[in-house]
Amino acid sequence: MEQSFAQLQAAMIASNLGVLEAERKAFVKKFLKQVLICTGVLIGVIVLFTVSGSTGFSRLLVGGIIFFAASSFLIISYNKFYKNFKAQFKGKVIPTVVKYVDERLDYDPTRSLINEYTESRIFNQRYDRHKAEDTISGTFDSTSFSFGEIHTEYKTVSTDKNGNRQESWHTIFKGMFFVSDFHKNFEGETIIDADSMERFFGKFGRNFQKWNPSRAGKLVQLENPEFEKRFAVYSTDEQECRYILSLSMMERLVEMSKKINFQISLSFRNNQVYLAVFNNMDLFEPSVFGSLLKEEDYKIIISMLRLMTGVIEDLNLNTRIWTKE
Repeated sequence: MEQSFAQLQAAMIASNLGVLEAERKAFVKKFLKQVLICTGVLIGVIVLFTVSGSTGFSRLLVGGIIFFAASSFLIISYNKFYKNFKAQFKGKVIPTVVKYVDERLDYDPTRSLINEYTESRIFNQRYDRHKAEDTISGTFDSTSFSFGEIHTEYKTVSTDKNGNRQESWHTIFKGMFFVSDFHKNFEGETIIDADSMERFFGKFGRNFQKWNPSRAGKLVQLENPEFEKRFAVYSTDEQECRYILSLSMMERLVEMSKKINFQISLSFRNNQVYLAVFNNMDLFEPSVFGSLLKEEDYKIIISMLRLMTGVIEDLNLNTRIWTKE
């Protein structure tokens, strides 16, 4: 791994990583000086007003104004640098990492898979805001696929005992979302949820799953005990569901679940297979206050990319056992 990473690191440095790291260090040094100066000015003014005998209200007012002005200055300074810094990192460095994993992959930092997320029907909770970006696409043999990062949230509004309105944001999904052609015309839809109810509550949990009002179709019980422990399957067409989830497919899903090591959910509809991986990461965001040269950061990115591209093989998607009608 050391030699391979050294080759990757050399390629990244050639694609602007070295320049970016130098710019990052220079900005951090400058930014910390700005923080110290703003802090010193704030403390100095407060001390001056205290010595001059100003009222507590005056000290509080002036201190608040200076704090607001200093904070605004620092935020603007940081955001201005980070916008360009991130654009260069995603525009030059990440594509090098992606091509290192597989030359057939293409990276688009602005492309969104939010429509595919909605079409999958894996998530029934309506989202009020979302962030969807960093999409990677490719074609392996005859199978085209895409995967990218998505974060969706919904908002709740409450009122405290004093009548003040409070907004809270709750994550629905944060992770990697994958979509690929399944090369079969589906008549119905089949959703595969991570099964936490039966795992923790046994048969009682299984009965609860049957009453799940958020899923179309009905709960389908299958013949693989380990698969049943890991997943709950809902389908509007049980015959088609059993056709898709053959014994071989169930074994592959179990093995893929073990390998990915994150909670996963899937759906089969619109002639596509959709996969949601709940990894709760922002893989492609550069750190301003941390080195861009840390090997472990790129190992995580490379590992996730290989896991996602491995879904093609894991689900045997290049073996055309069906033909579209």
